[in-house]
Amino acid sequence: MTHLVLVLVLAAAVRTGACPAMCTCTRHPLQLLNYTSVCCGGYPDNITSQLDETTYDLTIGNLDANQLDAIVDDLAQIRLPNLDRLTIQTSVVPDLTNLTLSDLTELRHVKLSGNKIANLPALNLTDLQILDLSNNSVVIVEQPFRTLRNLEILNLSANSLTVIEADSFSGLVSLKCLDLSGNNLTTLDDATFTPLQSLQYLNLSTNRLNTLNERCFITLVKLQQLDVSFNTLIRVELGSLQLPSLARLLLAGNTKLGASREPVLLVGTGQRLQTVDASNIGLEQVPAALTHSIRTLRLMGNSIKTVRCGDLDSYPLLQLLDFNSNGLELIEDDALGRLDSLSILYLTNNHMTDIPKSLSEKLKVLHLEHNRIQQVRAKDFQGLTALEVLLLNDNKIGLIEADAFNQLTSLVTLDISRNPVKILEAGCLSGSMALQVLRLANIDVISPPKEVSFPLSSTEHLITLDLSGSPGLARQLLVDTAALAASRQLQELDLSFTELDYIRSDLLHFLPQLRIFHIQGNRINCTQLEWLAAWMRRQDEPEYKKIACASPPELWGTLLIDLQDVEISPDYQPTTPEVFAVKRTEQGFNLKAFVAEKIFHQESKYAPTENVNNETTWSSLEATVSSNANESGTTEISHDLFAASEEKSFNAHNNKSEESFPVVQSVTLDVDVNSNSSHERGEMSMFSAGERERVHPGLLVLAVGMLGTAVALAMLAIRFARRKRAASRLRQEDLEVSSLPGVTELW
Repeated sequence: MTHLVLVLVLAAAVRTGACPAMCTCTRHPLQLLNYTSVCCGGYPDNITSQLDETTYDLTIGNLDANQLDAIVDDLAQIRLPNLDRLTIQTSVVPDLTNLTLSDLTELRHVKLSGNKIANLPALNLTDLQILDLSNNSVVIVEQPFRTLRNLEILNLSANSLTVIEADSFSGLVSLKCLDLSGNNLTTLDDATFTPLQSLQYLNLSTNRLNTLNERCFITLVKLQQLDVSFNTLIRVELGSLQLPSLARLLLAGNTKLGASREPVLLVGTGQRLQTVDASNIGLEQVPAALTHSIRTLRLMGNSIKTVRCGDLDSYPLLQLLDFNSNGLELIEDDALGRLDSLSILYLTNNHMTDIPKSLSEKLKVLHLEHNRIQQVRAKDFQGLTALEVLLLNDNKIGLIEADAFNQLTSLVTLDISRNPVKILEAGCLSGSMALQVLRLANIDVISPPKEVSFPLSSTEHLITLDLSGSPGLARQLLVDTAALAASRQLQELDLSFTELDYIRSDLLHFLPQLRIFHIQGNRINCTQLEWLAAWMRRQDEPEYKKIACASPPELWGTLLIDLQDVEISPDYQPTTPEVFAVKRTEQGFNLKAFVAEKIFHQESKYAPTENVNNETTWSSLEATVSSNANESGTTEISHDLFAASEEKSFNAHNNKSEESFPVVQSVTLDVDVNSNSSHERGEMSMFSAGERERVHPGLLVLAVGMLGTAVALAMLAIRFARRKRAASRLRQEDLEVSSLPGVTELW
């Protein structure tokens, strides 16, 4: 079996051969059993010897006329049985009159695009199905296609055609798609398209046509799509668009067509017409003469200022309506009420001040961005239970009622970014339990002092949340632990430019699915953000490599993603001990104030952080404390007082209490002072840091109490041990007495 596999591999290697010079070869053994694609940047001398029979697609560029003739002759000699596609590109071969491809009978797809061809050859390829002659310099099409009976796609776009003769397309009985866009055609002969009985797609866009003749398309009984957009049409003759199979009619960009006085401007009597694009044609009102089968009507970029009741009654099956960029000011209350099938409505970039009324209950997508809407009321969306996408961004909305979105139970995407709204009450955006995308960017919300709840209470299905440029909303989100805890599906969170300084340490615990976290444009305090740096390194987003720390001073300018965890060994020794002495004095001495002052002096050397672990040892301390001393009693010190070996690790701002505490000889205090800030409770305050509360002295009292308890337990243990030893000694004496012989035995 092994020998058989080896033989097959060697045979395949011999059969495929090497790739010709100046070429790249790509082999696809799983496609067409053996499929080789060859792309050459010029004419390789050894192409006849190194192209094998598996070649399916051959592309050659940068040829002149002689090299093109030579390559065609070579291909005819080597007879590649699987060659299906031939592409000649980026060459200069203006005259192909003498080019003969008739020997390459296996070709199905020929592309001669971008070669400055002016004269077309007689191809004589009866099995050819696709011919691409785009981006050339063809001026006149005579009869080069008469033998291409199986041709289905012909691309003549981006040439210099001015006239097409009546018999230019004779013989193309199987042609289905014809592209004549980007030429200089001004007129169409009545018989131009007569031979094209099977034509389904005709593209005449970006020409100079002025009129559509009544008879120019009359023979195209199978035509499904007609594109005459971006011409200079001023008139459409009666009957020119009466095509029985026409489904898509594209008229956009004919800016003078809408001024036509003929009522049959857009007539299409065929019952299959479903899509009409009449964008930017100069209309001032909705055209009413279209067939009732229309499903999609695009009227973008016209001058329709008002939509009145009855204007759209001719479109009972309409599903998509586009009024973008019309300067639309008013839609009467019931103007859209009869469009029972309407599911997508575009009203972007108009002058509307109110949300239109009586919308279809089947409406799923509503675009109202870039208008002049001032408020959103609860009754505006009454009955729109199927609405999934609502875009209200870039308006002038100053008021959103508390229950405005309650009826939008199917809403998936909501955008109210860049509106001057000042107050968003807790839960005012609730309504849909399926909301996945919420965008609240650049909203300057002024929250009540006690309001810490996020406006959206149901965040269970939220995937994308954009709060960029909205510091108030970002603050509400980060302090609303309930909202964060419910957002376990959130994958993208944008908090950029929100005046963010601290990031709560449990953020990723609440957002386990988070993949994209935008925080650029903030002055981040990088204290203890090593966890965020590690997370950013795993995501490998280019944006994260540009975020730098703003504080603390020792990390200023450091890239957040470069932060590393710092480990301190257990045998770490302090590097800045301080020794101070108190001389003998006969006057009263306030030990509380003295020690507190020294401790405060020591702490002031360090940057403020959140958690402080202080371990301070006093040694060689002998003092006599008056038995009747009060809370701030006086103490006479007979020896020098030394303090050293002070070790601190900082996480936040901390100020020591000034309360007095008792002093004993050789006392070691291990105090863990935890700030009462919201950050240590698993919350984070987005407000600027104020004066921190001082630590209560009860912690020191508690430490001394614990030490006293330990001493008492030790004394009890010693007393118990003494009693145990005494009992043992008594038992031993009893044993010795009992072992003495009796008087009888002695005698």
